[in-house]
Amino acid sequence: MRSYQTKHRTLVLSSLVGGILLLGSSLGASTFTNITTCGKQLLAPGDYRLLADLNCSASPANGIEIKASGVRLHLAGHTLSSNNCKTIGIVVDSGISGVVVDGGTVSGFNDGISFAAADSTVAGMVVTGACVFGIALSGSGNQVLTSVVTRSGLDGIGIGAAIHTQIRGNDISDNARAGVDISNFSNENVVQNNIIDRNGILSGQGGVSIFNGKSNVIENNAFHGDFVGIEIESDGNVTRGNVVSGSIQTGLFVASTANTTSSNTVLSSGLVDLSDASPTCTGNSWTGNTFVTSVAGSVSAPGCIH
Repeated sequence: MRSYQTKHRTLVLSSLVGGILLLGSSLGASTFTNITTCGKQLLAPGDYRLLADLNCSASPANGIEIKASGVRLHLAGHTLSSNNCKTIGIVVDSGISGVVVDGGTVSGFNDGISFAAADSTVAGMVVTGACVFGIALSGSGNQVLTSVVTRSGLDGIGIGAAIHTQIRGNDISDNARAGVDISNFSNENVVQNNIIDRNGILSGQGGVSIFNGKSNVIENNAFHGDFVGIEIESDGNVTRGNVVSGSIQTGLFVASTANTTSSNTVLSSGLVDLSDASPTCTGNSWTGNTFVTSVAGSVSAPGCIH
């Protein structure tokens, strides 16, 4: 198990590092509009650059607000920060598309990044220490790629009222509630090839939680040390190919119906590796999983989990 887990995590890390290097080499010699003050509103398409580290703790405004399609905001290795839990680091409005935010750190704020656009991307970012959400996502067709999201007061990445979101190649760790929370009728989203560690330790949540949404796919992620590795509480979702180890309580828990759980490796959980809330796994498919302990309802080692 240890060698398989190490290999799986190495593949995920290679995706993360490779994506950041590719991103950094793609900026080229574009002409940038420099950002030097807090509360800046980006009202026209184009390339914008954070010129230096910017502390917005004393500002009543959000750090940066993106209000136009086609904005590419490059933090250029700098940090946008605030100890004010009433403002947001980077706000991307609804009704716009084709936005890119990349290449730096957002530290603190209420939410680090609030993203409501369509067909837009967060990549190569470090988002740390948000009071509530590291990254809050709604809208359609958005991506979070090759980023680190850590130490959020609630969820690392919160997906709400969103469709076709891609969460890929990230390190999502040490967040107070869920590493990734899918809720508020969020459908057809993908969480793939991420490292998801030590989330929900004090709150009783964990790595990935689907509270409300269908046709979401949780695939090929490496989980370690979360309170619960994966928690599925909504119907019609797919969990496959994940490696889940050392969960404080349960490795993979399903409390809904019509879910498919296959080819996961779930071991060394504190309470139980695989768990279905129904004594007969009614409506759920469990196939090809690797585990030691399982329970369905109150039935230990049920035949419906395999």
